[in-house]
Amino acid sequence: MKKWIWLAVSVGILALGCAGCGTQEAKTAGASAEVSERGAETESEEAQTEQEDRAAREQDNGGQAESASGNEGNEVIAFAEKIRTAMAEKDMEAIADLCSYPVGVNGEVVEDRDAFMELGADTVFTEERCAAIAAVDVSTLEETMAGVIMGEATPNIIFKSVDGTLGITGIN
Repeated sequence: MKKWIWLAVSVGILALGCAGCGTQEAKTAGASAEVSERGAETESEEAQTEQEDRAAREQDNGGQAESASGNEGNEVIAFAEKIRTAMAEKDMEAIADLCSYPVGVNGEVVEDRDAFMELGADTVFTEERCAAIAAVDVSTLEETMAGVIMGEATPNIIFKSVDGTLGITGIN
């Protein structure tokens, strides 16, 4: 009999403890929902402000959307155009001048301009690479951690700012 009383008391204490936890969780869940609603409102306001700012910038630019920030975007577009022109003309000298050495070419490190020129046009101007670069819309290029990637996949050309100057860092 004492065992049954002890068991009943233990279960009762356990039940009360669980009931108290459930109440706390309900309060916490309610507070979390309220915080989430406030967060969503804040995010919505920030998104609206950002859209208004973008619209104002586009209006100031004569309706042209920015592909990158300020003059940096113009420099990126101009540099990408130089690459496209050099690739279309299969101009080894021009591509060599646009590289930032050492440069990666097909997974190999090329230390300087002379070594790059020794690779030859057949290595740099493959039919697939030339087609991939010709297909790039330079107005939509975006900078990533690796740099600006011209080409949807491999083959591609990657360039970025090295010591303040744009240069090709990878030809894949």
